[in-house]
Amino acid sequence: MRIDFPMEEKVREIFTNLKMSVSVPPQAREFFHITVTPPQGGPILDVIRPTNQTPFYILGMGIGIHQYHQDSLRRMDTASRKEFVDSIKYYLLEMGVDVAFLPPNQDIPQLIHVSKLVFMDGLTPNVLLDVYYTVRNAGTYVIMRFVDEFGATLGRVADTKYI
Repeated sequence: MRIDFPMEEKVREIFTNLKMSVSVPPQAREFFHITVTPPQGGPILDVIRPTNQTPFYILGMGIGIHQYHQDSLRRMDTASRKEFVDSIKYYLLEMGVDVAFLPPNQDIPQLIHVSKLVFMDGLTPNVLLDVYYTVRNAGTYVIMRFVDEFGATLGRVADTKYI
């Protein structure tokens, strides 16, 4: 991936100035695609500009649902499970992020993806960081809801990145 456009350099610099870990995922196919992680570790967010003609960046975070939490959802009665999942969905929408539960149209999500667009026109560090923290907080909220409801997955074999 080439980063020879001034705006892409600016985006990368905003995060590196905060001592965040910034890298290019090996599978990246987009015009601009970096992953950003806080210096102390924690949630990984993607910052993507699909093409050099796209006037915005997509900041997104995928939260893989741990198999233990999926099994815990299966054990819930249908109404309680729907209430739990819907409460997450509607709160994320109130946070102003786009949300996708994957696979679609299933009772038990394997992945919850949260994202938000930020347009390049007039982009400032404060605007970019506001969107970054909104998406990160949305993802962290999902993780905490599952941990609060079903317990931590420490000591359990994880097959996904986050929970």
